[in-house]
Amino acid sequence: MTKATAPKRSSPRTPDAPAVERKPGPPQQKRVTFTEQLLQELADAGGRIVKTTTGRDSVNWPSRIAAARRSTKLPKTKELHGGWCRDGYEIKLVDTPAWRFAVLAPVPVPSRLTRPHSVVRAMQNEPRSLGLTKPVQTRALRLIQALITTTESDGHACSVGRPGSAPPSHHRRSASPQFTITTQGLTVGFVVQQEQDRTEHVATEKELAEARKHSWIRIPRFDYTPSERLRSVLSGGQPHRASEWADTPGRRVIA
Repeated sequence: MTKATAPKRSSPRTPDAPAVERKPGPPQQKRVTFTEQLLQELADAGGRIVKTTTGRDSVNWPSRIAAARRSTKLPKTKELHGGWCRDGYEIKLVDTPAWRFAVLAPVPVPSRLTRPHSVVRAMQNEPRSLGLTKPVQTRALRLIQALITTTESDGHACSVGRPGSAPPSHHRRSASPQFTITTQGLTVGFVVQQEQDRTEHVATEKELAEARKHSWIRIPRFDYTPSERLRSVLSGGQPHRASEWADTPGRRVIA
C-alpha cells in the first residue's frame, strides 16, 4: 500500500512590483582637521588668536600646536608660533624667514684626526663623557672636529662641555652638551649619540625561575645593542631646520 502524497500547491503569481527609486542621500561633508580649523581661525583673526586655558576642560595647547607644526596642511611659507601670555595661550601664524630656506653647504669631514682641536682632545681624554663604543668613537670625533674647525673659521667660538659619564641611552636627549658653539650671542649645545638596535628578549631559564620565585621580578621585553649609527642632537639657540640629525640603516647622514 503506497502512501498518498498531497499535491504541491503552486503559489499564485503576483505581478512584478514596481522598482523603488532610491533618493540620493545628503552629500557627506569633508572632515575638517584640527590644523585646518586652526588655520581658518587664524586667517579670520588676522594671524593672531589667544586661547583661554582655565577650567577642567582646558586644552593642552602647546601639545596641539606641536602637532599642527608637523601637519602637511601647514603652508611651507608659514610658521606657527605659540606661547603663554597674560590672557592665556597666544598662537600666531607668521611668514617663514627667508634665511630658513637657505641651502646649507656641506661640511668637509677629515678622514683622519691628525691635528685634533683642543675640544676634541679633551673628549679623547674623557671617553666616558661620550658614551660611545670604540668602533664609532673615531667617526664621532671626526665629525666634531669638522663642525668645530668650520665654525671657528667663520668667527664663532667653541668650548668643551662639562665632563662626566654619559647618561643611559633613553636619557641621552636631555644630557649635558659634549661641546658648545656660540654665535651672535647664542650658544648651541651638541650631543653626539650612538643609536641602539632593539630586538625581542628571549627569557633565560634563570630569569623565568627568578620571576616565579619573586613577584617583583620583571623580565625585559627587549634587548638593546649599540649600532654603528650616530645621532647629533642640538639644544638651545635659535631653532633652524631640524634639531636632530641621524644616520639611517641604508645611509650615513653624519660623516
